[in-house]
Amino acid sequence: MENAYPEQGISGSIAIGLRALPEATEAALIGVADQPYLTVEVIHALVRAFAPGRIIVPRWGDHRGNPPVFDHRFFPELLALRGDQGGQRVITAHADAVTEVPLPAGLGDDIDRPEEWPG
Repeated sequence: MENAYPEQGISGSIAIGLRALPEATEAALIGVADQPYLTVEVIHALVRAFAPGRIIVPRWGDHRGNPPVFDHRFFPELLALRGDQGGQRVITAHADAVTEVPLPAGLGDDIDRPEEWPG
């Protein structure tokens, strides 16, 4: 699905994705499009780490990042986000529910500008 109103921020894209899921969905991995170094092994590691009621967050070396995996109990809070608020707001609000998955730092790098692209 495409977000017809991207100027309204990332919260709209999150809502579109969550609303497209079947009602019985247990969890959702929310990814961003600017992490070219992610591998299928990383995604599998995050999915394998999922446990009911938890938020799975990758730890890229010394910092947390994307893509997190949210248990369905957090979907209402994710749907209530507005503007450029993303999942980090929900993660911060539920620190006790977070499970970190340590991963190699470089795999989580994001590319925001053309000059950052590896040449």
